[in-house]
Amino acid sequence: MTTSSVLIVGAGATGLPVGYHLGLAGADITFLVRPGRKEALGSTQQLYCYDDTELKTFGNYRVADDVTELAGTDFEFVVITLDGHTSRTQEGTELLRGLGNVVRACDAHVIMCGFGLGVREHHLQALGIEEDRLTHGFLGMLSHQAAADLPVHPPTDPATLAQASVCYRHPANRIGFRIETGNAAAAERFASLYERSGQSQCAQIPRAVDDVFLNAAAPVYAASELAGWPDFATLTQDEELWNLACSAQTEIMTLPRHGETGQQMAKAMGPRETAQTHQNIEQDMLPLDYQAFNRFHHGGKVRAQDVQTLHDCLAEGRRTSHAMPALEDLLARLEADHADDQAR
Repeated sequence: MTTSSVLIVGAGATGLPVGYHLGLAGADITFLVRPGRKEALGSTQQLYCYDDTELKTFGNYRVADDVTELAGTDFEFVVITLDGHTSRTQEGTELLRGLGNVVRACDAHVIMCGFGLGVREHHLQALGIEEDRLTHGFLGMLSHQAAADLPVHPPTDPATLAQASVCYRHPANRIGFRIETGNAAAAERFASLYERSGQSQCAQIPRAVDDVFLNAAAPVYAASELAGWPDFATLTQDEELWNLACSAQTEIMTLPRHGETGQQMAKAMGPRETAQTHQNIEQDMLPLDYQAFNRFHHGGKVRAQDVQTLHDCLAEGRRTSHAMPALEDLLARLEADHADDQAR
């Protein structure tokens, strides 16, 4: 069997667990990190797994901090972990352009992990590659830096957790990664490789469904932020706020660009179903605190991505004469609340 060579752009909460499981699967892993970050990765990393409360040692990978170091390497996959906002900054765009030179020089298939309206088109343009060489993928597990300082619940041992750089939790179905099937052959190759780890599964989802999910998840996190990140049983007791968020979710799902798939997803994901989905995740992820994770991740690390997604969806609605009063109201509340926080 030929050994797969995988480049992972970023060695944080997404890159490390993906690299760890691909390494278990027998792939040769290379990380591309920011200048100055190379030494911090060292020769090995410790990952804490909430599933079995054990530390996992991850080593035997290569690290580069300049894209020119990658010239001449024949990668099978390139996984870009930049979020949707960061990928569209000047620095992110320049990085993607440099990566394009590496990708075009080999047969690599690119998997982007960012969310948001237009993020796929931005990657295609910046990388300079054909559409069938780009796929969207994202974690099915939850993963965070150990330094996130989230609440620790039994049986997690704080001393063990503190030894790790990244901590992760699989759902009960063991789905660690999700990939869309716009290029079915590439998705199947990646899923097959990933699942050789024997410890994590890779789900394949239709591109039309993924395109809706790329944009429609943000309103729930906006409502959570406005409410102060309570658990979902408490959040949904504020029926006015919860219904507003779910109406905004429906408006995004039913944007004309999402077609019949968006219409069907909107019918299936009303306020009750959306609440049940998140409450199920909340229970499934214990002892990892789901809303504390969301506060750290969606309220901090990728907040700019989520807010940009809401703005971009509202602009798309206006462009296509698709009424979005709930999204407009939700965004106005979110920005007013954020301005108040900044003023304190």
